[in-house]
Amino acid sequence: MERTSEIELENPSVKEVVSLVKEYVDTYEIEVSPFSIKFKFLDNDNPDLSRKFGELSRGLSERGYVPQLVKDYEHYIMVSKVPKRKFASIKVNIILLILTILSTLYAGYLFSEDFVAPGPDVFLRTLLYSALFFSAPLLTILGVHELGHYFVARHYGVRASLPFFIPFIPLAYSIGTFGAFISLRDPFPNRKVMTNIGAAGPIAGFLTALPLLFVADYLQKTMIHVSTFSPYFLNYPFIYDLLHLLPVEPPVFPMVLSVWVGIFATAMNLIPVGQLDGGHVLRGILGRKSIIISYVFLLILFYLGLNYFGWILIAILVMFLGLEHPPALDDSTPVGAKEIVIGLIVLAMFILSFTPVPFYI
Repeated sequence: MERTSEIELENPSVKEVVSLVKEYVDTYEIEVSPFSIKFKFLDNDNPDLSRKFGELSRGLSERGYVPQLVKDYEHYIMVSKVPKRKFASIKVNIILLILTILSTLYAGYLFSEDFVAPGPDVFLRTLLYSALFFSAPLLTILGVHELGHYFVARHYGVRASLPFFIPFIPLAYSIGTFGAFISLRDPFPNRKVMTNIGAAGPIAGFLTALPLLFVADYLQKTMIHVSTFSPYFLNYPFIYDLLHLLPVEPPVFPMVLSVWVGIFATAMNLIPVGQLDGGHVLRGILGRKSIIISYVFLLILFYLGLNYFGWILIAILVMFLGLEHPPALDDSTPVGAKEIVIGLIVLAMFILSFTPVPFYI
């Protein structure tokens, strides 16, 4: 017998939500509070609940509500009003992109000086080197990575922003950027979508970087350098050995460095902790059990930080953003075989891209 008060149901907005939920879910009790509506149900009364919950989520989202499916000692759907949020204008994306182009151009200019012979037009030639062989490939890899997230999110009806590029003051021998990100404006509807959105960016960026690895390797071998000084030395991940790309002796050609950064960014994003891309994939596949692996990898990051301090900074950032990944709206329905395969692909990419000490000075 379904129970709720008649007074509560007189509220038009409550009536609308209750009517919509009851189209998809057979409930036995409804509890209304000032902030949410709780619909209790039995599994046996609701076959094919996963599919129906997905349709219900889209219907509620259009009306400004978000549902959470919980299967614990009690099974229920909690529907809450989404607070109004103001999102950044696309002008912010454009301004940040322009600033990042300028900062990476300057950084690439410094890396290109070793390959540009002196002359009256040395500034323009060095700037052209920077644009073609550093800024363009680097921002292409980072941009395709984020667009991978964006288009897969849109495919599943999850609202997302366009990429936000992060410029960085190009101090001596920095790369001029802290990367890029997109902002998901809706929660993940289920673990399948969480896995696919999380994996889409690294896969897209990795596939973009692969052919550029060969182009950069060819240019490194053919371009004549005018200086042999280099303040840094790169360590190369296993993908270079697998593709028979020999380690590069300094000075490093700008495109070699930019593609190496793209590969390193893939590995960094795929670390299975918190809300990094690897954390999304891990949470999607393993559900609540993923927190155990996240803690293990957090300890590994601090250990690796003994030899490369950057890992400690990443570990602190992960802790600041939250080590425990928020659940999907439907966190109980397991992923399918396709997502398991995607998880294995992502794991292989992580192994191929990772290096414990990326570079040293």
